[in-house]
Amino acid sequence: MAIAGISLLVAAVSIFNVMMMSVNERVREIGILRSIGTQRTEILRMFIYEAAIIGVVGAVIGAVVSIIIGYIVVLGMTGSAEYFFAPGSIVYVPMAMAVGAAICMVTGVYPAWQASNLDPIEALQNE
Repeated sequence: MAIAGISLLVAAVSIFNVMMMSVNERVREIGILRSIGTQRTEILRMFIYEAAIIGVVGAVIGAVVSIIIGYIVVLGMTGSAEYFFAPGSIVYVPMAMAVGAAICMVTGVYPAWQASNLDPIEALQNE
């Protein structure tokens, strides 16, 4: 559990960094959107959706890779993987996917909030 917690913390910091870089690289775009009348909530939703997409895609890729690697490890250690796909052991995969996607959305809230609160004039001057 400790290794999983550390991995989750590293992933959360990485997603936060990706989202902050996305906001910083698109300051001018956000300024243009705000100057033509886009509401703050729409920009907030745009970045939250981006974080959600990153989270869901990452969770699906992580689930597939973990199942493949887990199967190989169990097969190598025990010589049989007959209990690997038992409901008691595979139930944790969707739970881990949900936690991963939720963490991505939570870490994307501050960058989305920061993007939605950009002043259009200052954003257009920034380059």
